Amino acid sequence: MTFKILSLDGGGIRGVLTAQMLINLEEKIKMPLSEYFDLVAGTSTGSILAAANSISMPSEKIVNMYRTQGKIVFPYLSSWDPKRWPTIVKYGPFGPKFSDSGLLEVLQNVFGDKTLGDVKDLNLLIPSYDTNTLKPIIFKSWREKFASVPLWEACVCSASAPTFFPPHRLEINGKVYSAIDGGLAANNPVGCALAEALRLGNTLEEIEIISVGTGDPTRVVTWEVARNWGALQWIGNGRLLQLMTESPSDASDYIVGKIISDRSRYVRLQFPLNRQLTEKRLSDDIDDASEENINNLIDAANAYMKLPKVEAKIDRFLADKNA
Repeated sequence: MTFKILSLDGGGIRGVLTAQMLINLEEKIKMPLSEYFDLVAGTSTGSILAAANSISMPSEKIVNMYRTQGKIVFPYLSSWDPKRWPTIVKYGPFGPKFSDSGLLEVLQNVFGDKTLGDVKDLNLLIPSYDTNTLKPIIFKSWREKFASVPLWEACVCSASAPTFFPPHRLEINGKVYSAIDGGLAANNPVGCALAEALRLGNTLEEIEIISVGTGDPTRVVTWEVARNWGALQWIGNGRLLQLMTESPSDASDYIVGKIISDRSRYVRLQFPLNRQLTEKRLSDDIDDASEENINNLIDAANAYMKLPKVEAKIDRFLADKNA
């Protein structure tokens, strides 16, 4: 008996390339992802994808959500854009780059009144982080404690990236949490998913994982530049947050890859955000919701999934399981 896991990284608007890769993956599997996988884990933007798949929402609809509503969540790229003035008035000049009003609007429209307890066909796992206790919050659909938490709210907790959005106030059974982006706990939630699969009674030999990233950033900070930086330069444009989330993502991949050394049982889908796949510019920024960038990310995801080496490792994973 196998136990199949789908793990989805954080990465803001870059989640659209993950969603597009999931469309390609679903075509390979020839069934809805919610019917194929036993546990879906997602962090930040990945939590939105995971939650959507847990209620059998078509991946095409999720891609369309990024296309049509990305600008509601990320309405501008520059912190000096005049559109930011209402946020400055509310939070002050050193407050978050965006209000969470757009994020709340989009996620409430997507998930409505569905809760974690409504997820029945598979297990859903969503990491966040509580600034009150300085400990992770790991939302689990199979735990009674989280059954009444709305799906939209669990996703907001996981996606409230510091410097980009304010923390989200969450109350469960009278306990108040100050929830911020799950990327600070596990931007790549594959390790959390593996640990929970084992806790649910599965053996390591039974566990099979597909882990999907949101693209490897390629914008480097050289020593000559970084040596003169202070707090403002590191915090500006989310540079520090990116380093704090991307590096652990690679470490999680490394650790799980060593634990499950059989590459027919562990597949990582990830590619660098450069021009090699389509010769088009791909932005590292998690808030670049421009039409051009979203289209370029989708095109790159399609090109990546059609690479012979990528098709071969997915086919090997699927063939090994269906034999």
